[in-house]
Amino acid sequence: MLKAMKQKWMDKRDQLARQTEERIQGYNMDLQVQMRQRRENDDWTDELLNKDIEKYLYTIHPSFLLNDRVNRALYNRLLARAQGKYSLTLSVTSEMKLALDFYNTDLAVFLRLIEKKGFQLQGNEERFLLTLMNRLSENNYRMYKERYSELDAHNASLSDAVSSYLQQVPRAYQLETGRLDFFYKFLVSEGLLPAGTTKKKLKKVIKSSNKKRAGDHQLERMERRLDRIG
Repeated sequence: MLKAMKQKWMDKRDQLARQTEERIQGYNMDLQVQMRQRRENDDWTDELLNKDIEKYLYTIHPSFLLNDRVNRALYNRLLARAQGKYSLTLSVTSEMKLALDFYNTDLAVFLRLIEKKGFQLQGNEERFLLTLMNRLSENNYRMYKERYSELDAHNASLSDAVSSYLQQVPRAYQLETGRLDFFYKFLVSEGLLPAGTTKKKLKKVIKSSNKKRAGDHQLERMERRLDRIG
């Protein structure tokens, strides 16, 4: 009888072990299915965003979004939109106004279009903005690289490159976000920016160089005035 009870207990133990193993296998299979579906959804989302954002930016070039503060404000607005809330923008610079108008009149329509195709903004705000900004930055760099093709940093110093930039770009546009973003990336690609240099520091370098150029021009004009006297 004792032997029969022992056998019964061992059979029960084996049965529980098999059931546990089956549950583990079932859980792992469910997990694999979920992971595969998530990857497929991610791939579909990436494909949709890359394709439609590329087309969208072919029709418009909102270079003001390349401003870091404007970019952060747009991200907060996307988060608020996904949550059905309102994002209050306290800083009202000219570029912030442009971004707000752009969002309300254009980007919001584009978002509705891709949402109609199945895109879900909530949880994908960072992915959407990253795709948008990467494509915008690439387009911006390509456009100004072609426009300012004479900008050459080969065997040049940072001072030489800045001087070349000031000669080619009208002063009214030298600190404009799109051109500044291009020039910053251009200098980085040429290895001319010291480590830790930000766009803000580059702005100061450009302003300082402009001030020096203005002073040099004043001296040149004075020299010409005196030369005319003989």
